[in-house]
Amino acid sequence: MLAVAVAGVGAVLAVEVPLVAAGRYSAAVLVAGAVTALVLFEFRRRMAPVDVDDQPPGMEAERAEATARWMARTESLISWADGTRGDWDHHLRPLLAREFQQSTGRRQGLDPAETAAAGEVFFGDLWQWVDPECVQRSDRAAPGPGRDVLDRILQRLEQL
Repeated sequence: MLAVAVAGVGAVLAVEVPLVAAGRYSAAVLVAGAVTALVLFEFRRRMAPVDVDDQPPGMEAERAEATARWMARTESLISWADGTRGDWDHHLRPLLAREFQQSTGRRQGLDPAETAAAGEVFFGDLWQWVDPECVQRSDRAAPGPGRDVLDRILQRLEQL
């Protein structure tokens, strides 16, 4: 904005000084008015609110692509809930445990017993599916808890 003002004043002076020195006062007034109008239009253009429709077409395409990637990732994560216990332990448990720890401000490793106690109080019987220490190394082919359990866990996490 300051650059537009400085450029406008500079343009008026650069044109008016020679015209006034030559005795062409009416031309000086006309040119000064035209330059002032251009500067005011530029101020108005720069101060106008940006309309979403004025964004380049690439921005809309980037948003659509980001939304599509998010949807694909979310659908993939939800599908792991209907998989095996190994799928749950590998894909969902770390994500849910991290979300719980970030939401409560508790970091795993500082005091795992305190984290487990807080998880049991908050999640109740669902804590076994969030607890990062409860990964089962054997019987990974057993069925996972399913979407109902995932939905209940996510509802509890939303309460935080």
